[in-house]
Amino acid sequence: SIAVSGNNNRVYLGKNTHFRGDILVKEGRGQTVFFGDHSTTVGVYILCQEGCDIRIGKWCMFSREIEIRTTDAHSVIDRKSGKRLNLPASIEIGNHVWVGVGAIINKGTRIPDDSIVGAMSFVSKTFEESGTIIGGVPAKVLKTGITWSRSRKRTFSLDEMNHWQE
Repeated sequence: SIAVSGNNNRVYLGKNTHFRGDILVKEGRGQTVFFGDHSTTVGVYILCQEGCDIRIGKWCMFSREIEIRTTDAHSVIDRKSGKRLNLPASIEIGNHVWVGVGAIINKGTRIPDDSIVGAMSFVSKTFEESGTIIGGVPAKVLKTGITWSRSRKRTFSLDEMNHWQE
């Protein structure tokens, strides 16, 4: 399902995508959820709120029970100053990213191209190096110098590993 409220908020689903899940763009103005070409989901909940955007690149693959959210949906407040501590932030997921079952992609996250997010991981920061496996609670880089494929065979040619780069 897709639900959009507010002013000038948009949802873009690219060509040849398969999206199963929920997209909720609440309130705010000019917020965008962008889901890139050739990307797929099995079951994803996306919450885009508080003036933020979510950008998901091309050739991404998302498993089930995944949450992607720009906000905690409630405030955590410092008693001394009265200031909110958990501010919202936009999310950017690069091209050719595979996200495993049960992962949570939290506000302010950046996941680079050609990466894997391990199952049940909590991702809440910016990662810079492409070709990495990111996993854990909180997520950290577990392995570098990787790529992934939907195919299951023993060896891959360079062209097969780079098919997603247009």
